[in-house]
Amino acid sequence: MGSGQKLRCSAFLLVLLGLLTPTSSAEKVLLVPPPVGDSHWMAMAKIGRALVDKGHTVAVVIPQDLMVKRRAEWPDFQFEAFQDQGTYVRLKEIQEKGLSTAGKLSIFEFANLFYAMSGELMKHCSLLLGDSKLEHQLRASQYSVVISDPIFPCGAILSAHLDIRVPHIAVLRLDFFLDERGTGVPIPLSYVPSIVTDFTDDMTFEQRVQNVIVSTLLPLVAQSIVSSAFDGLVRTYVGKEETIQSVTSRTDLWLYQTDDVLDFPRPSMPNMVQVGGLNVGEAAPLTKDMEAFVKSSGDDGAIVVSFGSIVKTMSTERQEVFAAAFARLRQKVVWRYVGAQPTSLGNNTKLLAWLPQNDLLANQKTRAFVTHAGSNDMYEALHHGVPMVCLPLFSDQPANAARVVARGLGVKLDFSTVTSDQLYQAILHVVTNTSYQETAARLSRLHHDQPQSPMDRAVWWIEHVIKHGGLPHLRARAVELPWYQYYLLDVAAFLLAVCAAVLGTVWYSCSFICRKICCKGEAKLKSQ
Repeated sequence: MGSGQKLRCSAFLLVLLGLLTPTSSAEKVLLVPPPVGDSHWMAMAKIGRALVDKGHTVAVVIPQDLMVKRRAEWPDFQFEAFQDQGTYVRLKEIQEKGLSTAGKLSIFEFANLFYAMSGELMKHCSLLLGDSKLEHQLRASQYSVVISDPIFPCGAILSAHLDIRVPHIAVLRLDFFLDERGTGVPIPLSYVPSIVTDFTDDMTFEQRVQNVIVSTLLPLVAQSIVSSAFDGLVRTYVGKEETIQSVTSRTDLWLYQTDDVLDFPRPSMPNMVQVGGLNVGEAAPLTKDMEAFVKSSGDDGAIVVSFGSIVKTMSTERQEVFAAAFARLRQKVVWRYVGAQPTSLGNNTKLLAWLPQNDLLANQKTRAFVTHAGSNDMYEALHHGVPMVCLPLFSDQPANAARVVARGLGVKLDFSTVTSDQLYQAILHVVTNTSYQETAARLSRLHHDQPQSPMDRAVWWIEHVIKHGGLPHLRARAVELPWYQYYLLDVAAFLLAVCAAVLGTVWYSCSFICRKICCKGEAKLKSQ
């Protein structure tokens, strides 16, 4: 056989193999992340990376100032930029203020901070939606789905603005103010604690009273602030009869970063899918220096310490408290730390501005994880079966820590008031008490024992939404009902009216009969 014939045969076989090999169609996916909140962006970015690995094209809407940084970090993504006129910088300043004062704000100060954040997010969204060049590019690209985080409602608005038929998917941790009404799921406050409390599903009477008050008033205030900020944009870019609530309620799929192994069971809808732990990737080998440092701990093992974004705003006094506690430990300590070296730092502690957290938690030498109880950190520890010492401050962190304690996976301390001795004793207790390690190992096995990994499940559902152009049949009718119908107030009023009519008729009839009988009796007596 000549060389020409061989080439033709090879080409034919390649074409035939391509025809026989099943492939998934490449689709265009648009991510609209919040401008601030690294943990929110990381969860969405990892979903985007998984979709790229499946052959899809992923684009991200970002302010122009972030373009260079994001392209360097995520070269597989395409980026659609707009001029934000400094809103991103101002949002970062508000976020830093919130981090530096976390746990110290009164309810009114927190409300003012939330109001300022919502107002700046609205301006950021307005500039995004009002950029005609960006709008032209997005419309021309004809995206198959828009994925966003409800903490930044602009994603839902953009999806409806581009094309009401474009499916929208939300990625979030737990409800706060929009998704409860957006999903139409009733939340029994008798056993479902608010995400802003540290209650469990086994509440005392006093806690249930507090839970009812918090779960009723806080969403009302938050909804009022968000509605006042975004309803105007919705009317301008979607429709005059629309609101941020109605736009959000058209979300086709809710990807919740929760898991029944760690979180408390609660009512759900078919389009609410749990993907807690999707942020956890395969562990990579440690660098030689890190591996040597961890191994030098011998049988005592190592402690991993990370407080996420809080590390940048930690006071000198807190740094010294933590450093002194770590110095007393027999274990080696790897601490994510930024700033001047504490004077009480021990020889057993290694400071790093960034650390390979997932890889360290996967290491067999790791004995415990000292953390602020962020959801991503919590699920990495659960995945690898590592007990935790939690020092939560704000947002969902106190609730996360409560779940860790309730499941027997660790202990909880107060970040702002903990002493060096208390922290040392807590770490020692978790490391030396075998029940924590046994519980962590058991819960990790439960978390792993599922037919799909959380990320595979998220990708399957996203592709399912794209394939069918949305999942309206999975949406609860509750999201379309007026409030008086949802709470059956019209039915209650009707039944009350019927009961009143029946009782009124019976009472009138009895009164009429009694009067007749009495009249006959009186007439008879007079005749006698």
